[in-house]
Amino acid sequence: MTLAKTLRRFSLLLFFTSPLFAQQLYFTNEPKETLEVINLSTGVITTLYNTAARNDDLTLDSSGNLIYTEPGPGTVNSYNPTTGVNTVLASGLPYLRDLEIEPGGQTMLIAVYSPGSIYRYNFSTGTVVPLAKKLITCDGIAYDGYGNLYAVANHNTIVQINPVTGAVINTLTLEPHSGINGGDGLTYDPYSNSLWATHDGTTGKGLIQILTNENGPTGFNLFLFTSTLKGAAPDGIKSDGNGNLYVGAIAKIFVYNISTNTITSLYNVGGADGVSLVPGTY
Repeated sequence: MTLAKTLRRFSLLLFFTSPLFAQQLYFTNEPKETLEVINLSTGVITTLYNTAARNDDLTLDSSGNLIYTEPGPGTVNSYNPTTGVNTVLASGLPYLRDLEIEPGGQTMLIAVYSPGSIYRYNFSTGTVVPLAKKLITCDGIAYDGYGNLYAVANHNTIVQINPVTGAVINTLTLEPHSGINGGDGLTYDPYSNSLWATHDGTTGKGLIQILTNENGPTGFNLFLFTSTLKGAAPDGIKSDGNGNLYVGAIAKIFVYNISTNTITSLYNVGGADGVSLVPGTY
């Protein structure tokens, strides 16, 4: 089976098991060094675990474990919200950032901010091997609906990467480079069949829809909500597959509805980076 077919099956599985509107959302609280969950109906936040250091991205494996990164010590960790057990999966990767579990669920990609690189982690063996290098910086990573791999490199550039060799195949510049302007988190949304990146650049704060086809990137659309997101910094992002994007924006968490191009919910959380929907919360 091709990678593209595997990804489409994986995306459809997520689509049909995702709630129409998730009532709870896991997130990393970087300044507080905690893993937390927010009830999106009430806004109530519960602390699940105190991490060993400032954390960054967050994703879930097939068993519902919270996998998160700690850039300072350079570790990838897995926290079981049922048993309360925390396990170090990988170490020795300082400045690591975002995570992407690959189609099939056997491996996971780890973005390292500086020097910009991507590593592949094998869940069965625990081994970590390099995939891509010389990206200057690297933040979000994600596969699109065609099985193509992308990453946010050097802040202002979306790069398409060969998932076998790690070579950069295509690039898409988002805006002129200026400090840390441009994209950050990255996710695939099956509802719009697009990649979406968070944006906190010189042109404002919001989201970027990245259009792709089987050959690579074809363009992008920038949606800004600078006044609404005052004091926020869009970072981690996940899709529910039903037209809603959930974004950790440091001081805030917000929900964006694609079809109406509106922020439908906004929460003050005092620190939110990586986010992931809680399975089964309808």
